[in-house]
Amino acid sequence: MIIAFPTSNEKTVCEYIPFCKYFLIIDTEKNEKKLINNPMFEKVKKEHIKKRECGENALHTGEIIPQFLKNLNVDILIAKKLGEGMLDNLEIKEIKYKYTDKNSIEEIIQLLI
Repeated sequence: MIIAFPTSNEKTVCEYIPFCKYFLIIDTEKNEKKLINNPMFEKVKKEHIKKRECGENALHTGEIIPQFLKNLNVDILIAKKLGEGMLDNLEIKEIKYKYTDKNSIEEIIQLLI
């Protein structure tokens, strides 16, 4: 199973996906981890966009991130919040998702496997 976590420090789940520096991609079968730059973060940084609730920034994160994750063969996205567009496009791309209220990525992995 390949799991994606939005993060800015490789240890904790970031709440707002466009404001996370990276995605930590974990392949549980191969026991491999990769830290991949979040394609949305550069746009947010460059345009000095401030945090708002899911979907209120009109960044099209819900269109961009599901395809990005599909290209990485991600099976499941773990997140704290997801907007409606993201949910719809994850379903279209056949990527599962789980919400978490936990911060520690390591703790979440232990609960999943």
